[in-house]
Amino acid sequence: MSFFKSRRRRRILIAIGGTALGIAVLTGLAFWLEIHRETDLADPAAKVTSRFKDFEMADSAPIRFRDVAESMGVIMHHGPGPRGRTLPEDTGSGIAWGDYDGDGDWDLYVVNFSGSSGKDPDTEGANHLFRNDGDRFTDVTRQARVGDLEGFGMGATFADYDDDGDVDLYVSNFGPNRLYQNRGDGTFEEVAAKAGVADAHWSTGVTWGDFNRDGHLDLYVCNYVDYDDNGVGPDPALESGSGTYEVPFTLNPNSFDPQSNRLYRNRGDGTFEDVAEQCGVDNLEGRSLGATFCDLDGDGWLDLYVNNDASANKLFRNMTGDLGDNESILFADQSAATGTADPRGSMGLSVGEIGGMTGKPDSLPDLFVSHWLAQENAFYQSVVNSGGGLEYRDKTRHFRLGEISIDMVGWGTALADFDLDGRLDIAVANGSTLEQLDNPLLLKAEPVFIFWNGGKRFHNVAPKAGEVLVRKYWGRGLAVADFDRDGDVDLAIAVNRGQPLLLRNETLTTNQSLVITLRGSPSVCFGAKVEVYQKDHFQVRWSGADVTFMGMHAAELIFGLGENRMADKVKVKWADGKETTLIDVVAGRREVDYQKV
Repeated sequence: MSFFKSRRRRRILIAIGGTALGIAVLTGLAFWLEIHRETDLADPAAKVTSRFKDFEMADSAPIRFRDVAESMGVIMHHGPGPRGRTLPEDTGSGIAWGDYDGDGDWDLYVVNFSGSSGKDPDTEGANHLFRNDGDRFTDVTRQARVGDLEGFGMGATFADYDDDGDVDLYVSNFGPNRLYQNRGDGTFEEVAAKAGVADAHWSTGVTWGDFNRDGHLDLYVCNYVDYDDNGVGPDPALESGSGTYEVPFTLNPNSFDPQSNRLYRNRGDGTFEDVAEQCGVDNLEGRSLGATFCDLDGDGWLDLYVNNDASANKLFRNMTGDLGDNESILFADQSAATGTADPRGSMGLSVGEIGGMTGKPDSLPDLFVSHWLAQENAFYQSVVNSGGGLEYRDKTRHFRLGEISIDMVGWGTALADFDLDGRLDIAVANGSTLEQLDNPLLLKAEPVFIFWNGGKRFHNVAPKAGEVLVRKYWGRGLAVADFDRDGDVDLAIAVNRGQPLLLRNETLTTNQSLVITLRGSPSVCFGAKVEVYQKDHFQVRWSGADVTFMGMHAAELIFGLGENRMADKVKVKWADGKETTLIDVVAGRREVDYQKV
């Protein structure tokens, strides 16, 4: 009997041991697979491999940037004093490029705020205008009169709204917005109230376009939430490291009702009227952060796409082409029908054509959207279905852009060809809105994404693209421009509670570029479609449509030509439907004049 008990005991011990060993082996295998499998999961700066599946990267990335902000004079600090734990503080701010003095290079406007909401203005919180003087930037804020010390800055865009030949400046605020009219002598005059665009709500992103084709540039203004903390929430003077503090509900946009957006129709006499409600684009249920005017369906009329935070995004189709009456413009909400009614927290918005990556280019705009934490970014590819209708399919995971962004909060974005190989790459400014556990007065910093386009998928090469991109930031606005006029795409990034980044592109390549600048009335330039053909390669951009987050990219279109010295053809379809075609266009800079249509 004892023999059988002993043998049974041995079997049990052997079974237990075998089970434990099996678990250990499986656990080890799981860890090994987690380390070695091809994935974009987790911290993008951790375990960065030097070999990608479809491109030999060795120990260097194909894209390089260097921060030259301080050496070139772009010096300022975002936000005066310590963080006050308010939602407007954490949301801002944007950054915008524009040639305000008409000298042919790109000047930089960085939005700021003067103290916490409800507090007295502080001169350290002024917005800043940096004039590009070629080898450095000069802060001309005071002489230009665009500091907006009374405002609580969110975003900015440059546009020649009065069509007088120089660009004006619109600034969105937590509070009354500003319209700075360019006087042509290096100074601006604030005319928002006189022009009828001084919306007193919490405004964020804006977009420009002649939606009714009357020859005047119109303005769409996004409004966020009806925010009023009214002194609620814990005292911001908290003991660091305690880990027992409470996060005030006033940091959650879901705590507040959305505000309606504005569609300002340009009357052509220097004034605007709000027609958002009658046109069907007031977006009453959306907490809006960004929007773009762009001909999404290719019918020649500017449609409207709106990014909403914690509420469904909206795609409003311009029905004028169908109705044949541009006296009473009507937009139809086709968000659900097109698959774009995304309820996630949408911030940054970029427009470009990436159909070639899937072998299905259709010359229609595709949409890249940056999202909040745990929601991953989205890349919607346009598809014309069997019934002739337009729909969008999310290709985020297909392009390997999903899992890597789950832990990030994405803001400013750009679709740009950083290595000039003819394929669109992606830049994203990240920065969490969650507070640090050991110090609730500080938010969590996060790294910038630079996604290199390998032809079939994207690879985050930021950790190998320069020392500045190894570090983490409280990124917000992001805007691109060839500020040094060397033919490639440079970057500027606004840092919440920090110093802006001015990233000069120092990618070593023999690839050529074609830099297209459109010359004509702003009503025909904003939304214009530019196509570049070379042998069996085709590229397309939409002027002014890649709107980023509460900011503006430079008004030039940079096409990478690879090793080619020439584009076979450049075709411009202006926003009013007219076309211009150029043949055998040599690499370099080229202006396309509407007057030569």
